[in-house]
Amino acid sequence: MIKVLFGVSDTQECRRAIDTIVKFFGDRKDVELTLLHVSQDIVVYAQSGVVNYETIENIEHEKSNEILNEFDQAFKENGLVCQKILRTGNPIDIMLEIANEYDLLVIGASESSLLYRIFSSHQNSFVNSSPIPVLVAK
Repeated sequence: MIKVLFGVSDTQECRRAIDTIVKFFGDRKDVELTLLHVSQDIVVYAQSGVVNYETIENIEHEKSNEILNEFDQAFKENGLVCQKILRTGNPIDIMLEIANEYDLLVIGASESSLLYRIFSSHQNSFVNSSPIPVLVAK
């Protein structure tokens, strides 16, 4: 059994990676695909003094589940059954923490904007730090 971990995020590049995964693994019955979405820790700076942290946390949790369900549905439509993992924390740390349980890590290519690549891209960190092979899908 080949175990594939797909780091899911709310980007078009990540959504385009669905086609790549389907092309490589769609016909195979010996592939176990796991979708991982990592939401950032919530930090609240309350100027007014009244903040309902639980409400904010619930909204973020719902958004994260919607992202996972969107990707899960896209794979189901292409005949691939997925497992889903939702975690909170630093995406790089979480992904690398569980990577050893898998044979391949798939991530979507960084967004094409130069500013995004400089300030927000996790792609190089994953590729350089991963203990397993990484497929960067465009």
